[in-house]
Formats: sequence, C-alpha cells, structure tokens
Amino acid sequence: MAFTAAHSRSIVLFLSGLALIASAPARALDLETQDTTPGLRLSVGVDVYHAAGSIVATGRYGGTWGAKLGVWGYSAPSVGRGAPNVLIGVDYMLTMRRWRGGIGVAWIDRENRMNGTRWNLDATLAYDLSDRIFVEYRHQSHGTVVGIRRDASNFSWNIVGAGMVF
Repeated sequence: MAFTAAHSRSIVLFLSGLALIASAPARALDLETQDTTPGLRLSVGVDVYHAAGSIVATGRYGGTWGAKLGVWGYSAPSVGRGAPNVLIGVDYMLTMRRWRGGIGVAWIDRENRMNGTRWNLDATLAYDLSDRIFVEYRHQSHGTVVGIRRDASNFSWNIVGAGMVF
C-alpha cells in the first residue's frame, strides 16, 4: 500500500490537532488538560500498516516531559536489510481525563524504507483502561509531509500496543 496524499493530510491534521491542544489555554476550550503523572510506562506493540508484524517494546519515563527507549524484537521482511534495533526519544505529553497525547522526536539507529532517516517525528495517542493498564498508538516518520528530506522514503512506523504503568 503506497503512502498517498490522503495519508499526508491525515498525519498533518493529527499533528496540528495535538499542537492546538497543547498550546490552547485549558479554560478557553474547556478541555481540562493536565500534566501527565510521572511514571515508568512499558509497552509492547506491533506495526499495523507498512511493516505489519514488526514488534517493538518501548519504555517511557517521565511526566509531561519524558524520555523513551525502544527495541525491535522482530522486523517484518518488508522492512528489508536496514531493520532498526533501537529507538531513543523525548516527548511532551498532556493528559485529558483517560486520554494522553504527545509529540516529540525519536532517533532510530538505522535508516530504512519505513523511517527514511535516523531523526523522526514521534506522535503518541494513548487511552488508560485503568490506573496501570493502557493501550496506545504511536507514529514515527521523518516528516516528508512538512518538507523534511523529500528524497528519503517515509512509509512510517504505525505501532499499536498495550502497556503497564509502574
């Protein structure tokens, strides 16, 4: 499945929405956003789009500002010889009731057809099922839709997973 203009518009719209939520005063939109509670969040997820079946385990430590470390347990054959091993990142995350949304930057140790470059934008949307269990969607891509390295492939990582808060 090819990366189309519709995908580009969807990603730009999603990132713009996160930026709007993060920048708007909570009372003006009555969103009741709050800082994310500090903690260690461990999750395991699979890519559900371009590299279906690739498995990534990720840990995030922090509150509103956090640091991420991820490792690929398995990369589907569609990733090719440049399959990544490690992801290191930082992000800014806000909480609104049971929802958490964040945006940041991630460094992926190998360039491949999924991320195209080592430096990537990192967006997360998570829902807390309980105080300790959550589900999440993570998207990592280098941002060709906003003009970053148009010559590099950018299929993107689209990870859906579940995790636990410690």
